[in-house]
Formats: sequence, structure tokens, C-alpha cells
Amino acid sequence: MTGTLITKQNVSGQSYYYIKLSYKDPVSHKWRQKMLSTHLETKGNKRKAENLKAKAVADHAYLEKLPDEYNTAIDPDITLCDYLDHWLFRKKNELERSTYESYEYRASQIRSYFKVTNPRLKDVTAQTVDKFICYLLQYGKTDKKTHEKGPLAVRTVRSVKSILLSVYNQAAIDGLVASNPVSLVTVHGKKNRDYEEAMLFLTETECKDLMNFLADTENLFFRKLVPICFFGIYYGLRRSEILGLKWDAVNYEKKTLRIQHTVVRVKTTEAKDSTKTVNSFRTLALFPTAVQCLEQIKKEQAANREFFGNAYHDSDYVFTWEDGRPYDPDYISKLFCKATTAYGRPEITLHKLRHTCASLLINKGWDVKKLQYWLGHSDTSTTLNIYSHFNKERLNEMPDDLEQLSESCAHLFGV
Repeated sequence: MTGTLITKQNVSGQSYYYIKLSYKDPVSHKWRQKMLSTHLETKGNKRKAENLKAKAVADHAYLEKLPDEYNTAIDPDITLCDYLDHWLFRKKNELERSTYESYEYRASQIRSYFKVTNPRLKDVTAQTVDKFICYLLQYGKTDKKTHEKGPLAVRTVRSVKSILLSVYNQAAIDGLVASNPVSLVTVHGKKNRDYEEAMLFLTETECKDLMNFLADTENLFFRKLVPICFFGIYYGLRRSEILGLKWDAVNYEKKTLRIQHTVVRVKTTEAKDSTKTVNSFRTLALFPTAVQCLEQIKKEQAANREFFGNAYHDSDYVFTWEDGRPYDPDYISKLFCKATTAYGRPEITLHKLRHTCASLLINKGWDVKKLQYWLGHSDTSTTLNIYSHFNKERLNEMPDDLEQLSESCAHLFGV
């Protein structure tokens, strides 16, 4: 842990010493900071401030120690459900909230099955796990309306198994089990390639038609999707990036748009000053049509701010409700699905507009590295995958080209 003296000025112009503590979180192993006020003015108080700094470093040494819950000896006869809760507690401080919530949901499926018999952690065998997996594949899903049991998707079952696998890996590290019984079990079903997302590439004309449909529809809610659809098609932004756009990311002078903030949701909506990957943090060109789109939104927000007065929420987000509240990500996805269904193209989803953006730019001659940066892919493999899918589609659209190329030898096949 280190301590640093810094100065801050209050509104009246007086300068005070503050102590900035930098320490490594013992759970996540990430560096964090904590600010403390000394209540000392900077003039003539440096020695006192230095003494307070040394005391603060000593008093806050506990920040680099594991909580008592981590140091408590675990009962060797602990049950699976209790250890699952212990494992989740440990993960809570290590993961992003959205990731933790997805872990929590999968863990609840494990807990609901095992809570009846509640076996000891060390008594669970590969056969026990296999029966659990078979149960999920047959009865793991409950219909919310009829409450009837049905099969859980193979992909979902695999994700539940991966959680249980991690739980037992940690249990082995903690010395509670000799081996991991989950590693011996296989989830039979579809292969991973069967889950590959079907690529969808709209033409320039189809993009125009979709945008016009959303703009001209009588459904006022669908009209809200026009600018969102615009940034999906022509910028290839993810849902989290579109809804995470803030006005301070727009630089009209330099004509740039910074992708640096996201809004995600699993159980709760979470705003983060970070992107999906390091490469997703990027600065894109702000072209004239995008400026027009943003100016229209800003104009509408100004009118709404005046109408709602003190009830208006100043969130600084570009995409909001009339009263300034940011949109819920799931609401926008569901609304977009309703809109494309009404349009007659239910296969078009908000995320698939990223594929369309890629195809439009490939047609314009963009190379892989340039496209990778624009879309914010972590590596070129994802970008190349889109390239390959798009080129496969184009092969089937070129029979006329092949016919023209082969005409010169047609006389060889006189019929």
C-alpha cells in the first residue's frame, strides 16, 4: 500500500491536503484507490499532513488482507449447497456485476436440484452429476405460465456444468475433495458449431427500407428505434455501446465519437466506464449524417427538458426516454424484435446489424485490420469469420459473372 498527498481547492478557493491510498484488492488482485480528507489547509501544514499520511497507511493496512470469511476454515463435511454459496461469495468481488449475476442464475439451478437431498460436497460422484445433467436436459426448464417441466437447451446445460466444474476445482484447491467428479461427465447434444450465430447481411437498399419503415410507422415506440438502428447499421455498435453513448463522447470540433462507456443488463442494469474488451475502446469518425442524427436527438432532448422541468433526469446519455431516463437494454432488444416482426423480417435483430455494417464496409473495400478497429473486435479471427461468411454468400450471387467468364469456351460444347 502507498500513500500520496494531493491538494484540492474548495469553491471558495482554499486549498486542503488529501491522502490518496493505493492498494491491491486481496480478492480481485486489482489496484484500487481510497481518498481521505486531512481537513488541513496546505499552507504551513505539510509536516502534519505527512504524519497523517503515515498513520492512514498503517490504519488501513486491513484493506490488503482477506476478509474473515476467506480465512475461516471450511468444514470438511460441508454440503454442496453451502459450499456453492461460499464459492459465489468469493466470486462476487472478483467479477463484473453482470457476469456475477449470470453465475448466480446458473448456481440457482444447481441449488434447486440438490437442495432436497443436500449431499455433502465430498459425497457427490460422477454418477450423481450425470443424473443431474440428464435431469436438466429433460426437465430443467419450467414454463412460467403452465408450470410444466421441459428440456433445458443444451448450451444452457453446458454453462451450468461449467459452473459446477469451477466449484469443484476450487474445492480441490481448498483440500475438500481429492478429484473433480464433474470433469468425468459429458453433456451430450448439439456440437458447438451448431450454435454459431447465423450471419445476416442486409443490402444498402434493405437498410434504407428498414430505416424508412421505422421512421414512417404509426407506432411511436418504433420511431424511437430510428437513431438506434442508424448506429447499429452504419457504426456497427453493440447494444451496450449504443445505449452507453454519452454526449461528452461526441466531439463536433474534431468530428470524432469515442466508444468508452457501456450499459449492460443480466438481472440489473449496469453502467460501466469500460467496454467489452480493451480493443472495444475506440475513437471513430463522426460523419455528416451522424452529426445530423445526433443534432436531432439533442434538439428533442432540449424540448423535453423544458417540458419536464425539475422532473427531467439529466443523465447525459444520448438515448433516453422523454423524461431523460436511460433506456433498459432488454426493453430496446424486445422492441426492436417487435418492430422487425411488423416489418416482415423477424430474423433481423439489433446485434445482426453489426454484421450488416461489416458487409457494407467490405463492399467498400475495407481491409481486415481497419474493419477490426471500427467494430472493436479483440482480434482479427472474429473479423475474418464475418469476412468468410459474407464471401460465401456472395459466391452464390455471381452466376452471371461465371457465365460471362466461360462464354469464350462455350463453342467447345456444341449440343
